[in-house]
Amino acid sequence: MQAWLAALYGMVGGGVLAALPLYFARSDRFEPLPDDAERQKSRSGRDAASVTLDEVMACLPAATLVLNDTRLPCVISPEAKRQFTNSIGSIIRHPAFQSCVDRLLAQKKDDTQPAEALIMLDIPHYRIVRAWLQKKTVPDVFLSEGYRKGGGAFSSKTTLVFVALHDETEAVLAERQHTDFVAFASHELRTPLASLLGFIETLQGPAADDAAIQKEFLGIMSEQAKRMQRLLDGLLYLSRVQMQEHHRPTDTIGIAELLKRLSDEASGLIAGKPVHFQVQADGVQELCVQGDEAQLLQVLMNLVENALKYGLFDRGKRNGQPLDITVACTRATKNAGWPTEPGLVLSVTDSGPGIPARHLNRLTERFYRVAKTAASVQGSGLGLAIVQQILARHDGRFAVESTVGEGTTCRIWLPLLA
Repeated sequence: MQAWLAALYGMVGGGVLAALPLYFARSDRFEPLPDDAERQKSRSGRDAASVTLDEVMACLPAATLVLNDTRLPCVISPEAKRQFTNSIGSIIRHPAFQSCVDRLLAQKKDDTQPAEALIMLDIPHYRIVRAWLQKKTVPDVFLSEGYRKGGGAFSSKTTLVFVALHDETEAVLAERQHTDFVAFASHELRTPLASLLGFIETLQGPAADDAAIQKEFLGIMSEQAKRMQRLLDGLLYLSRVQMQEHHRPTDTIGIAELLKRLSDEASGLIAGKPVHFQVQADGVQELCVQGDEAQLLQVLMNLVENALKYGLFDRGKRNGQPLDITVACTRATKNAGWPTEPGLVLSVTDSGPGIPARHLNRLTERFYRVAKTAASVQGSGLGLAIVQQILARHDGRFAVESTVGEGTTCRIWLPLLA
């Protein structure tokens, strides 16, 4: 019995003795001995280093990054990587951003007001980013080893520039689209509206009792109303695409399935027309891209519709020969003017009248139409502008080659999914 009590007292006593240092360490009245000061300082440094700046930045919901005094990014938050995947390097190298960093680092005090920079990017696609910058000096232990100046000693410090990024592209584009819509729509709608008003005035006056003229005018009015409807639909679709331009789609699309859908939908367009349409999908079963299938299908349909409309417009010079339209897909070859990363090329080729070289660089402008065919072929002039915007969202490229009297080839480059 005495042995058991002795063992119990020993356990309790040992536990109390072991707990005393922890108690005094947590007590406000505890002061380390003078000869332990350096040990406590070193231990504080190790405790601080246990939570690094990378971990703190990873907790922030905003897009942030940190530059050291050599202007190199030493921490990039996960949110910044998500929002600005392909643009962080362009942001840091931008002259407005670099100028702002230079001004901050030239100041001797840390308690300065945050600086602000507006960054406009054109590559890889159009973006407007506002950056707020603040300079602070922090202990080296908060940084990763590769960016420490003093080898991680607690006493050494490093000057950093903290940056918060805010993407203002959507707000700026929305304002610009509103302005463009008013300017473009008012210009393009003026002609059909003037025609409608003129026909209505005629039907209400001289042709009020003429059934033949009423039937003729109502047919023309219907066509003008449909023209306005197509114009408005195109503008609204273009606006939606532009709002999504800097949000890269993440779905995986099989090219074979995409071309099959194109063949099914295009069959309705060419039914009953003197057109020989074919889709060459050999060897594409394994090819995939990252994108929005509905939008990529819209791109190909726009190109096929253009080939159909403008090719049939010239059918009087064909001597009864059908219009040839061919859609094909191949892997992109090196040194062909495309980006160096692996990609594929989708092409839409027609045997139509061709386009003069002076017009090729302007085909993707809104409402731009070749003067020779604009009066005879119904269209809004938005089809290729939509193509360009969708491909910009997919990080793709678009090129048009044409020879008058021989035909036109529209080529699309898209990055292959690894």
